[in-house]
Amino acid sequence: MTSIREWKADEYQKSLGFVPKLATKVLEWLDVKADDKVLDLGCGDGILDIEIGRVLTQGGGKLLGLDRSPSMIRAARENVRRKEVGLERKCLFIVANTSDLLKHSAMAHQPEHFSKVFSSAAIHWMLGSSNGSSLDDDGPVSNRGRKFFEGARYVLKKGGKFVFEMGGMGNIAEARAAMVGVVARTLKQAPENIREPWFFPDEEWVRDMMEVKVGGFEVERSEMEWRPTKIDGRGGLEGWVRLIGGKLFGLIRDEKEREEAVREVVRLLEIVCRREPARERGDVEYVVNYVRLRVVARRL
Repeated sequence: MTSIREWKADEYQKSLGFVPKLATKVLEWLDVKADDKVLDLGCGDGILDIEIGRVLTQGGGKLLGLDRSPSMIRAARENVRRKEVGLERKCLFIVANTSDLLKHSAMAHQPEHFSKVFSSAAIHWMLGSSNGSSLDDDGPVSNRGRKFFEGARYVLKKGGKFVFEMGGMGNIAEARAAMVGVVARTLKQAPENIREPWFFPDEEWVRDMMEVKVGGFEVERSEMEWRPTKIDGRGGLEGWVRLIGGKLFGLIRDEKEREEAVREVVRLLEIVCRREPARERGDVEYVVNYVRLRVVARRL
């Protein structure tokens, strides 16, 4: 079985390829200009960076994309190389753990370098328990939040913007409940002892973290959007469950038990996420309740 801990670009395209297509609004909020220096945190396979890079080719701007997955970085480089002449010299991609920018050598020498910092569908992973372990050895989420936003503040120019979209409170609630419940029962642990690999805050948490606990930011705009999302990737519901829940299922060391847990979660979600009108037509469609949190914050 393919490793359930490491994200692969082909698996992402198969099961979560719809995610970049739904990022139109946050790109509008980014409002990239031709001379911007943009840092993309959790750039994935670079699909959104192609859109940003097309604007940067009209001026002196540059983009640096960071992602902790070598497979994703390879895919980002290839996607940019194949798409258009000129994009490759504007877009650089580096493997990096974006959870703590201040520890990465590429960032340590670039204080106040970027005019815009951007992230789409990634920060909720950066703020989650780093190893998906039931032992939260990287500290509470408030500590992770401070390290992350301090890093963003460090590399962002004064007056620059941090624009991001991430999972908000209530995101994929039905899937979270099923995964945490099944994994906890399999491990014979209380659900509250299972440290999730993601964190989905609300607007108040983000504002308090950026403006008070970390400081140096002013949140200029934010919103929460409930966005029921059809799971229509080639990997279907099972592929989505395996990718999203990979770290949680990875806590189950016995492969047979792990596979049984995956199948049980899929069966549960097939019940609660099935779209009834589609069922009446004889189709099979599943809808998951995504909640998106979007923020524009200015560096003071």
